[in-house]
Amino acid sequence: MFFIIYAALVPAAPVCAQEKSDKTFKALICKEWKLKFYEEDGEKFPPAPDQSGDRMFFYQDNTVKSIEQKKIQHGTWAYDEVKKILTVVDNETKEKATLKVIALAPDKCVLDYKDPEGSVLRMHMVPVK
Repeated sequence: MFFIIYAALVPAAPVCAQEKSDKTFKALICKEWKLKFYEEDGEKFPPAPDQSGDRMFFYQDNTVKSIEQKKIQHGTWAYDEVKKILTVVDNETKEKATLKVIALAPDKCVLDYKDPEGSVLRMHMVPVK
């Protein structure tokens, strides 16, 4: 995983605050999520019927499991607190997905994904359990 390491000399308090923030993010993201709906150009769309079993599992060890149309993929994830970017890398294909974290709370996760054509999809996810 390409974890961006902040190597500048900074006072100890901000480093502790950063670590606390990272731990807070990890505590919130590490669970099983499902798609509630997504937005494109301001229009909301429900998941397609074949997406009903799709899931994202984020784990404390920075690994991730994705189930999409019954296909299981494994990878790793990293979070850049400064840029609010969640990066997910597929173990097999090495494909990297860069997601902007819009909102993260115990009951919701909102991520923006910009596809290669430049369209932004906003994914609204909710925890399964």
